[in-house]
Amino acid sequence: MKHAPIKVMALLLALAFFLVPPARARIKLASLPVREKVEIQLDNGSYTLVEEERIVPLLASSPEAGNNQVDFSWSNAYIDKDSIQFRPLAIREGDKFRPIKKVKVDGGETDEVAVISSSYPPGENALFWEVYSHKACAVKVRVSYIISNLSRSFSYRAIADKDETKLTLKNYIKITNYSGEEYGEAIVWAGFGDAYDKVVGQEEEIQILLRKFEETPIKKTYTYDWYVNGPLSDDKPFASKVLMHYVLTNAKDNKLGEYPLPPGKVRIFIEDGRGGEAFLGEDMAKLTPLDSEMKIYLGEARDVVCTRTIESNERHKVKGNLHDQEIIVKYEIENFKDKPARLGILERLNDVAREYSGSAPGDVEWEKGKKTSREIDFDMKEGGSTPTLFVDLPARPKGKDKVEKTVVKFHFTLKNLWN
Repeated sequence: MKHAPIKVMALLLALAFFLVPPARARIKLASLPVREKVEIQLDNGSYTLVEEERIVPLLASSPEAGNNQVDFSWSNAYIDKDSIQFRPLAIREGDKFRPIKKVKVDGGETDEVAVISSSYPPGENALFWEVYSHKACAVKVRVSYIISNLSRSFSYRAIADKDETKLTLKNYIKITNYSGEEYGEAIVWAGFGDAYDKVVGQEEEIQILLRKFEETPIKKTYTYDWYVNGPLSDDKPFASKVLMHYVLTNAKDNKLGEYPLPPGKVRIFIEDGRGGEAFLGEDMAKLTPLDSEMKIYLGEARDVVCTRTIESNERHKVKGNLHDQEIIVKYEIENFKDKPARLGILERLNDVAREYSGSAPGDVEWEKGKKTSREIDFDMKEGGSTPTLFVDLPARPKGKDKVEKTVVKFHFTLKNLWN
């Protein structure tokens, strides 16, 4: 179904001017000046700002003829009528345009072209502007408005090198137009980066490559989170999933850092060493501000195994209803990879307190004990009650089927818990 276009009506009928009695000679503008320029700004996820430039011919305003009337009407288009603005920009002289000047009128000053008032006719998708013009002229105007159902979404294609140390990241924007309006050639801007000239038709989808980032450094991480993932199986009740991610930092030093990376689906591939690519999976990337990390989920690791057991659990009375809970957690880790790996173990101490003490009033107080293994590096990015324990794992010995376990312990005391 073809939708009626937005109409900015401007018809100068000199004959009509002379046929109408002077007291009723208000000029009505009733034709369609073509769009000279269209800009579509997609920086808002819910609404889209459209700005159009048109050349509108005006007659000179006078007490007898009145002012010009510009009628803006639309049909089957999802325009927010309260957002519509009309701004005169410049006056054409010959084949060029010049700025609008101030002129003297009745002892005062006013713009050569100025919007006097606007009104909405009842029951219509239309808006009327009353426009003063000091003399007959052609004026460049900008009409701007917010429109719905002209939307955008973002996606990525990530290709890691064979060694999984760098990747090529392509960032795409997809424009979907079901707004009821057909724009033709327009300047499209995502809110960051470059602007693009594209033909934006009604009921069309357009995909644009916004940016290609090459040789971006990545880290491949392995994460163990007992309280999120739980037991691996009935046969392995003390083991849990080890999840893999690619982590890249949105910073200039990492050949990124040009703009905050928007949220969107990421399809992940890896070079197969024969000139092709293998599909690894897909994930939904979160908004990644400048100098922040984007984590891309790759799936479960089959070649890194970790089991978690409670080696000791003791309660120490403090006073009244308060007690401390002293716990030693033992981790047994096997790395079946031919390369060294670094495992991050997320310990959620609030959950530990609930499980072994029945109490967790907000974030628990805790202190590290002397029996904690020296091989553990601690990171508190997730918060003070959720430390991440990093353990470096040696590569699988060449020519050997058996892998030696890396065993480490986390000794801590949860302080001032209620009985």
